[in-house]
Parts: sequence; C-alpha cells; structure tokens
Amino acid sequence: MSAKTRRWGRGYTLVEMLFVIVIISVLSSLIASQVIKILDDGNRLKTRALVLELKQSIASFWTDYGRLPLADAKDDQEWFTDGSNPIVDSVLGLPAETGAVNLNPRGTKFANFPPAKNQRHGLLNESRPLKLHDMWGRPLRVILDADGDHQVPNPDALSSDPTIALPGGKPVSPFLILDMVIYSCGKDGLPHTADDVVSWRTP
Repeated sequence: MSAKTRRWGRGYTLVEMLFVIVIISVLSSLIASQVIKILDDGNRLKTRALVLELKQSIASFWTDYGRLPLADAKDDQEWFTDGSNPIVDSVLGLPAETGAVNLNPRGTKFANFPPAKNQRHGLLNESRPLKLHDMWGRPLRVILDADGDHQVPNPDALSSDPTIALPGGKPVSPFLILDMVIYSCGKDGLPHTADDVVSWRTP
C-alpha cells in the first residue's frame, strides 16, 4: 500500500471516529433528558398519591367525627403540613400533645403515610406535630371548607400558567365546589405554577 493510500485511510478513519463520537453524544443527551423526565414523572406520581391519601384521610375524619382535624379551623385559610398544626397527627390517631385538645379521642388511624427518606416523601418523626413532605422535601398545602358552604378558593385562578388560569381564553371560577383542596408546589417549589401537583385535577 502506498503512503498516499495509507494517509487517506488514516484520514477516513479519523472522520469515522468523530462521526461516532458525535452520534454517541447526541444519543447520551437524549437518554439523559428521558431519564430526567421519567424521574420527574415518578416524583409527581408519588406526590399525587400522598396528596390523595391526605385528602381521603381528612374526608374520613370528617365523616367519622363531623368536624375538621383542626381545633381552630378557619374557612378558606391555607394550612401546611409543616408541623405548625395538628392535621397530620389528627388523621394518624396520635394522642394530643400536653395541653392540646385531643381531636381524635378514639385514636382512629385514617392514613398510612410512608416514612420520609432524606426528609422527602412522607412523615418526618423529628417532633410533634408531625410533618408531611412531598418528593421535593416540602410540605403540602391544604385549604378546607370550615363554614360548610361546600366551596373553597380555586388555586387555579392564581396560576401563572394561562392554560390553567384561562382555559379556552376564559378565566376559571374563583371557587371550587369542594370541601377541600390539597396540593404540592411541585419541583419548582412555587405555588400556582404549571407543575403543581393537585387534588382537584387529573394529572
């Protein structure tokens, strides 16, 4: 084989190698983006299950006791599962802290939340009242119908996403005909954005 032929052979092989590297890089980027999406979707599904579990447990408490799992429930107020109130303790049937009203005197366990891992997705047993976190390590938000008119403020009316706040170009109702709404702020940690995980809409 002549020197000229060898040079062309080496050059062609180098081009092939560069082409393969480019292809691998593109495929790696596509795979990485799909992996991130799959993880995000999984986090949303797990958080939604937590949201619906809390919703069902509050509804069951309400049915059983004829009242909310809060001693000082105020209509349309937003509550957090951050340990600042006894919502989580009450639906778990835990005895009241010293000096506090025992809202679940029968000790009925209405919920079965998983224990949190790295302060994510589940119960934090650091202190009472217990905290309940979503998959991103933040508390859930709860709005309850305390006055019994069967309506609560619609968080969608405050959404920064026009497809949620203005579907079809018309603003959504400022109220929902529901006894409660529960939601997580999602991955971005901001309320009233497109990635909120909510109890009143399908995913």
